Amino acid sequence: MARLICPACKSEISGDGATLHAMSKYLEELIETAGDVSKLEEALGKMEEKLQAARQESERLKVESSKSKTEGKANVEESGKTKRDGWW
Repeated sequence: MARLICPACKSEISGDGATLHAMSKYLEELIETAGDVSKLEEALGKMEEKLQAARQESERLKVESSKSKTEGKANVEESGKTKRDGWW
């Protein structure tokens, strides 16, 4: 069988692809880093959960802030009316 250079991993293989004659440095790096993708996906999933929680907290705080501003304005208006009524 003729030896060929694999276009994907750059290793020397047999013509039918059944035998690996010489492993390339690129293939060694691919083997070493094969588990990194799953680790990155797991870390990304955790970050997405944190982001979602932060967005929910931000939305909750916005709602609370708008409620307190509305209530605060109502209290100011009511107190302002009583002061004006008494002064005028």
